Amino acid sequence: MKLNRFLTLCTITIVLTSSACKKEKDDGPELNNLPAFFIPKVFKDYGKVKPEMVLVASNREFVNDPWDIDFHPTRANELWILNKGTEQTGGTTVTLKNAGMPNQEALFRKDQNSWHFMALPSALSFGPNGDWATSAEILDANRRGGSFTGPSLWSGNMSIYAQPSGGNGSHLDMLHGSPYSMGIESDNNGNAYWVFDGYNKHICKYDFNQDHGPGNSDHDDGTIHRYTELTVTREPGVPSHMVLDKNTKWLYIADPANSRILMMNTKTGTKKSDIPLVNEVLAQHWEMEGLEWKVFTNINLKKPAGIEISQGLLYVSDYETGEIVAYNLSTQEEMGRISTGKSRVMGIKANTDGKLWFVANGSNEIYRIDPK
Repeated sequence: MKLNRFLTLCTITIVLTSSACKKEKDDGPELNNLPAFFIPKVFKDYGKVKPEMVLVASNREFVNDPWDIDFHPTRANELWILNKGTEQTGGTTVTLKNAGMPNQEALFRKDQNSWHFMALPSALSFGPNGDWATSAEILDANRRGGSFTGPSLWSGNMSIYAQPSGGNGSHLDMLHGSPYSMGIESDNNGNAYWVFDGYNKHICKYDFNQDHGPGNSDHDDGTIHRYTELTVTREPGVPSHMVLDKNTKWLYIADPANSRILMMNTKTGTKKSDIPLVNEVLAQHWEMEGLEWKVFTNINLKKPAGIEISQGLLYVSDYETGEIVAYNLSTQEEMGRISTGKSRVMGIKANTDGKLWFVANGSNEIYRIDPK
């Protein structure tokens, strides 16, 4: 792989220890039409009682233009925050160890070549092996008027990620077929990920297969399958996060430009034809057909952005209204709404205890929602 330009940047690592998390001084978010049985462990026995929002991280922990969060799959209470950065710098991450606890520790990192491999990242997702991938809201990660952009794979090993490994930074792999990608979600199978391709306006399945190791450049074993029967639209500046139901293999997709939530059956779809290669050599570049998909809901949503599944419920954050909406996953019935009072609410995630965490991009903050 040839990259037309790189900025050589020093790897940056900053560690900050927090003494405690802060609770909001106001009365917390309001609950609208929330039944008493609603959302065990998250909103347990609330009825009409307001929960508390706990401020977990902010500018003090180097949270700046955050877009997404995800918990490490094997290290308990380790929350990763993705900062979007700028065209000139590339994105950064903040890792919270013992997230939300009195002994919370914040680790800020910037890869030495995030300018290319983490150019304007829109989302992150952990795979089952503890590695993770990012999507990128940029047309050309080389900034030369082309379309050389797509998802990148990163190590979850802190002795590898953002540590010096040559001019290509510490990335483990990268493919370049999806400019303006607005969301990414692990397929929970090796190094395969689902990508919201805002440039080509459909959902793709990327598989990095065997990664090339930190800072190397052989991407030829990668595959891209394009599900062109499902048309999606990029909303500039708003993520289209996705979540996979690991039990049913249905993928749920926030489509803010069309004010709806989509769902597609990832077990369906077969090869229609080979597609000409774009930007690089691949092991497979296929168009798929026979996809089963439908609209989960398009009612009373403005710009859905974040999305999560926990305990049989689908949670959706609305970027425009600041609400978090819960739906019964089986019946698609709306169960209730929380008005967070925050602006530009983006990624949301549930920890293993069921509590919800969310990104308040407008204030550069990360919150956890607690029962009273």
